[in-house]
Amino acid sequence: MPTQARKAAQDRTLQAVSQHMARIEVNGLPRNYELFYEAHCGTDVGLSREVMALPVSPNQTALDEIGIRYQLPGFVASGLPKSRNPDILLIASLREKMASGAEQKRGFSRALEAVAKSLREDNGAGPGDILAEIEYLSVSLSDAVVAETELEAALRSGANLLTVAEQDASSARAVMLRDRMTGLPNHAAFTEKLEALYADDNESRDTALFLVAVSDISDIADTYGEAAATRIVKKTAAIFRKTIKKDDFLARIGKAEFAFLFRHVGRDAIKPIANRLTASINDNLVFATSEGTPAIRLSMGASMATEAFSPQQLRQQAVLAAEASRAYPRTNVIIHGDTGRSGV
Repeated sequence: MPTQARKAAQDRTLQAVSQHMARIEVNGLPRNYELFYEAHCGTDVGLSREVMALPVSPNQTALDEIGIRYQLPGFVASGLPKSRNPDILLIASLREKMASGAEQKRGFSRALEAVAKSLREDNGAGPGDILAEIEYLSVSLSDAVVAETELEAALRSGANLLTVAEQDASSARAVMLRDRMTGLPNHAAFTEKLEALYADDNESRDTALFLVAVSDISDIADTYGEAAATRIVKKTAAIFRKTIKKDDFLARIGKAEFAFLFRHVGRDAIKPIANRLTASINDNLVFATSEGTPAIRLSMGASMATEAFSPQQLRQQAVLAAEASRAYPRTNVIIHGDTGRSGV
């Protein structure tokens, strides 16, 4: 019976997904079904909120951005560079050219040995015979030079093609790791940065992770419209970008959610940093409407890399602190491990 109940629940979810996609006219791509299924399952509140807020006939690019931001397998896989078959063909062609050139050189070497042996053993050889041998060597050498020249041209052309391919791959990678709306690094870039922080045992981990969100963005979108909410996100990103130093890292990882990695700081520096971020928003983010200016409140959770054994644990600690921060709106920042009222 429990198995039948689970199957019935799954069938209802699949039906709801299909109906939702049909209602707002979403293309029936496999990755789109994955996106809407995850949203309906409600495992990630942010994902569910973004999908449920989509307009009719959403652009596929917008759907892909959401899927990549939340690291859904179908979207991440679709964004990865495909295997470059032309490169494989190029390498095979160069191998053939090199084999041909090597064979021509071996042929010339054999011809040279044969002529030398002939001249040593044939004491009665006249000028005509010697000229014939030289002509034979000249033809063999010419063939070897031609093969060498073709190989050089092929190598030069192949090197140029591989350089272009590398540039294309780098450009594609840069696009994949960049948030289209703000120009900041995206969720995938943030994940890579966290992994790199723990990749080298000798890497200094005196790093603080901040998860910062505009707390009332959904209410602002409901009251003033999505365009107004989008302007706030863009302006917030621009302000935050000016607050970080060269060694720091900033990414947009959700609709109005940002991740900071502050290098070379200790626990005692977290609250001053939080005060600086809050002040930068209060001083620079002005959102005037006909009904007044809504207060822009940030929720912040922080954790220290020196207190976590892995990037996953570091992030989870910051998530717990950020959730606690939303529960205490008068608290500027919650730091994981503090023995205060947050309990994180």
